[in-house]
Amino acid sequence: MKKKTLFVCAALALVLTGAGLVLDSRYGLQVTEYNLYFDSLPAGFEGCCIVQLSDLHGSSFGRDNSRLAALVREQEPDMIALTGDFVEDESQLAATRGLLEGISGCAPIYWVNGNHEWVKGVLPALRELLDSCGVVRLENGYLPLSRGGAQIVVAGAEDPNGYADMIKPDALAEMLREEYPEDFVLWLGHRNYWAEKYPDLPVDLILSGHAHGGIVRLPGIGGLLNVNHSFGAEYESGVYQGETFKMVVSRGLGNSIPVPRFLNRPEVVKIILHCGQS
Repeated sequence: MKKKTLFVCAALALVLTGAGLVLDSRYGLQVTEYNLYFDSLPAGFEGCCIVQLSDLHGSSFGRDNSRLAALVREQEPDMIALTGDFVEDESQLAATRGLLEGISGCAPIYWVNGNHEWVKGVLPALRELLDSCGVVRLENGYLPLSRGGAQIVVAGAEDPNGYADMIKPDALAEMLREEYPEDFVLWLGHRNYWAEKYPDLPVDLILSGHAHGGIVRLPGIGGLLNVNHSFGAEYESGVYQGETFKMVVSRGLGNSIPVPRFLNRPEVVKIILHCGQS
């Protein structure tokens, strides 16, 4: 009888622990900080702080996303990059509105769409929301950003789920380089395929998401799943080196598939830019 009781208690403890880890991977928040060094970065951007948010998928952290917004403000960013998949249907606009209103005014905010915004047909309402909150919609465009008497260029490539006649990323980069041949380029693009599909893109730093950190993460192994439910996640989290650029992949904040995030806390990415080599 004692053995049976011990077994039941152990099984219950295991279930409760697993449930707690799943809940933490849904509602917990983690700041991951990267210090990145570039010979091409102008001196005026030394110490520039970028906060990246990705893949919200309608999730809420506190009432009106107040907990998430407060965490972003605590990082004292110089700019905020939003790399898509925040909204899957119009019912999720409220969660994004709460976040945007909570961080509006603390730094310039730049946006690029993900695959879900295009597929679900929410762009008209989303664009109206972004504009009302003062968010810069890059949408296959680019513009200079000034700091400390210097400038860099911020560019945003739309997800390939967009219109068939959209300009392709390599053509956009070529057009950008004709206008800004020497400037440091910060490139926002939702998908995490840049190091394989566009390995020699003429930019300096790419911020992406899409992989959700591999959904299920194991210590010493990393992410296990792609967002299409297949095994063997690649470029799912962290900093990667392409031929011409560094790439940061956010684990994101939410989820879009039935498999729950596990050992995979929602992530706020904080990037500090430095001149020269580490």
